[in-house]
Amino acid sequence: MASAKAMLGSMLGRFLFTDARVTQVRELSRAFRQIDCEGPALRGQGWTPGDKVQVYLPGLGMRTYTPLSWDETRGATAFLVYLHGDSPGAKWGRDVRVGDTVQFFGPRRSVALESGDAPVVLFGDETSFAVAHAFRTSAKRDVTPLFEVTRREDCAPALRELGFEGQDVERTAGDAHLTQIHERLREALRAKPGATLVMTGRAQSIQALRSRLRADGERATPKVKAYWAVGKAGLD
Repeated sequence: MASAKAMLGSMLGRFLFTDARVTQVRELSRAFRQIDCEGPALRGQGWTPGDKVQVYLPGLGMRTYTPLSWDETRGATAFLVYLHGDSPGAKWGRDVRVGDTVQFFGPRRSVALESGDAPVVLFGDETSFAVAHAFRTSAKRDVTPLFEVTRREDCAPALRELGFEGQDVERTAGDAHLTQIHERLREALRAKPGATLVMTGRAQSIQALRSRLRADGERATPKVKAYWAVGKAGLD
């Protein structure tokens, strides 16, 4: 089955995928690498901060990423890869080298902000660092993020590099840490009336926090995009 999928991906790639070349690989921390790519096919793609791309990993399948940035004039983009366990994305992130060819499908819409300059309060996790960065730098929004993370020491250098130092809470047994995150989200929303609430990352955390915020009387309808869920291989 795996070989059939790889063959299908190779065939589709000739017609649907965008090709780029890896120009730089940077270690942001022991858990994160930034992969910079360039290529003529990246020009004029109509990328919007929050859009996603699906990277084709030969022999491993597809992996979805939110670009950190996209220069449509130069034809360049960058991905933040979370080196989590032995997942296909982590394996690719560890093995990729400058000069490698990268094929991906997209960009396509994933999390979109309304027009204007309303501030953003964003909940997420390690898979959400890139979308928070894209909203702050490319969309030029005032972003207040709060991330749940497995190990703060693994994330601290990357968050410092992205300008989000100290905006994380370490996961605890039984999801007890969500109480602290709920309180901080509530404070952020009260401090910034009219802010857009964006909720990304783990589906179970999003659901629990939405329920708590509703109980507070929070009436804003958040923009929700679950990137993964416990018990599932991945969400698109």
